[in-house]
Amino acid sequence: MNKVESIWKKRIVEYNQELQKYLKYMFNDHLLFVLIFALGGAAYTYNQWVKTLDPAFPAPLIMAVILGLLLAWSPVYTFLREADAVFLLPLEGRLSSYFTKCIWMSFMFQSYIQLLVLAALMPMYVAVSGSSFGSFFPLLGFVLALKIWNLYVRWFMLRFQEKEAHWTDSFLRFLLSGSLVFLVLSGAEFWMVIVVAFIMLGYALYFFQSTKGKNLKWDLLINLEQQRMLIFYRIANMFTDVPKLKGKVHRRKWLDGLVRTPFSQASTYRYLYLRSLVRTSEYSGLYIRLTLIGMLLIYSNSSFIFSILTALVFLYLTAFQLIPLFKRFDYKIWVLIYPVSRELKKSSFQKIINQAMVIQAVVFSLPLFLKGAWIEGLITLLVGLAFSILFSQFYLVQRLKKMEETLF
Repeated sequence: MNKVESIWKKRIVEYNQELQKYLKYMFNDHLLFVLIFALGGAAYTYNQWVKTLDPAFPAPLIMAVILGLLLAWSPVYTFLREADAVFLLPLEGRLSSYFTKCIWMSFMFQSYIQLLVLAALMPMYVAVSGSSFGSFFPLLGFVLALKIWNLYVRWFMLRFQEKEAHWTDSFLRFLLSGSLVFLVLSGAEFWMVIVVAFIMLGYALYFFQSTKGKNLKWDLLINLEQQRMLIFYRIANMFTDVPKLKGKVHRRKWLDGLVRTPFSQASTYRYLYLRSLVRTSEYSGLYIRLTLIGMLLIYSNSSFIFSILTALVFLYLTAFQLIPLFKRFDYKIWVLIYPVSRELKKSSFQKIINQAMVIQAVVFSLPLFLKGAWIEGLITLLVGLAFSILFSQFYLVQRLKKMEETLF
């Protein structure tokens, strides 16, 4: 038992150290200011929208769907590693206390998300239902109790290897959790709440009994833990280099025409950076996702000021998160023997970032053109182009200089 306890303590300490190593970079840069600015604008817009709601608005249904999805998403943080499938396998029968602590540690982390989301949804609920904000803490306790239920059921289901069983379980937990939340928020009859609660209790007891004789699926648990940490590393990679992050490379032959470059010494780094941007999932996926989200936000909002601010924020977010691409080849020995100057490397990277931002600025103006707002679209385009030039010629230059100083 002492050995299991020491394993748990060591894993928690190492996990916290890993988080702190990257969090100090994530909350110490210009992006934090941009995010605060964006959240402030979103909060103001949300507050103005809440004032327009009437009692017929389906706030309980919307809250049930959102909270149901968050409750159904209940990963268990096991802190397992690849070697554990060999070295901890003989201790499987003595690890029940270890995994119980994992469930409650997962609850502690995920309860913060539940708290923030419920706090964000409360103004809408109060405006529609006429309730007071005093109901927040009882509702929070209710939602957290549902989170515990979801985590334990999820843990029982992790003893099944089949993906179909996991998807079915997630869907059923979403339906049950969302239904119970909806019944409570809409003030349904008490017996209806009790019926759904008993169904949920029976669901949990059934899988508790059916998984008693099943062994742990070590490969599945380790793979899920690796995927969870990969998500964190991808977020951290927006702020600093993450050596443990491994992106997938795709051939994408159909884009060869887009990335074709002249065969010359001056195009050396342009070729490398352009191909990496298009082929590497961590960069191309990021670029496409942020571009699409920005387009949708601009198209769905009628405010001209909001459109310009959205375009600028997403241009900055995209370009800022592409900066780590600059150091992608720093540890490749064959790149170091190229007979080209480091100034060419920086200028090539600047041009790639500038061109990527210009394309994105053009795309962000398209929703306004489609809505017939030609003047607003043209202004948004010009502002985006000006911002792209300023970013690549001034901010990016200083950023690259700082990165080279830390490298050498």
